[in-house]
Amino acid sequence: MMDNYYYHQLASCPSYIDSLKVLEVDIQFANMLAASIPRDKSGAFIRMEMGYSDMAYILSFLLQWINSPCSCLLQTCLNFCYVVVHKVSPDERPKLTSRGRKASIREFYDVILPSLKRLRTNPLELDINEDDPESFGTYPMKKAEKKTKSSELDMEREDECGICLEPCTKMVLPDCCHAMCINCYHDWNVRSVSCPFCRGSLKRVNSGDLWVLPCRGDVVDQKTVSKEDKKRFYNYINKLPKDIPDALFLVYNDYLI
Repeated sequence: MMDNYYYHQLASCPSYIDSLKVLEVDIQFANMLAASIPRDKSGAFIRMEMGYSDMAYILSFLLQWINSPCSCLLQTCLNFCYVVVHKVSPDERPKLTSRGRKASIREFYDVILPSLKRLRTNPLELDINEDDPESFGTYPMKKAEKKTKSSELDMEREDECGICLEPCTKMVLPDCCHAMCINCYHDWNVRSVSCPFCRGSLKRVNSGDLWVLPCRGDVVDQKTVSKEDKKRFYNYINKLPKDIPDALFLVYNDYLI
């Protein structure tokens, strides 16, 4: 559902022109966010602008003719406005193509604007070409690779059970905070009803009392999450319907609005 705050903010404007100005400000803010988020390898980014259907022109002319604010007509007229999303290439002069995608005001406030805010707040640069050896020096790269390999070995050792040495999701005992895999816990609970490290009693410890210590594979890093958010956002834009304006009413765009 569309955020009622934004919808009532548009509908509560004293006139149709004022509501369009509020919407235009939000679109310009979305364009600023879209230009600042990390781009793909081609460097293309999206740009948005207002779009109007033929009924929007007729209703806007009617509102100007009666010269009286009517909330019913205003909300109906806003339903015939939409946001056109274009893909702009930075290699040439930014030029809006005719193959834009059409998003409703509901989709703009529900999905597009919140997604751009979320991508903008992410400080990670997702468009860095990590495979380019010229991005860094040769010696620092080798040094970083050695450091990464050693850290990966340390992480693998941390994921191993301290008893059977198998990589697993560890279970932490609530009393002594010692960790082990679930199989070793059941084994020692049946064998001696005690912790294998400190010999603490496990008589009052149930399986539901154990804490779960996630391993490295259970945690998704922020960079992966940001890449997925960016991919999901562009897939959503690509699935929007194409904007096919009515040429008959485009002639009167500047005259009526």
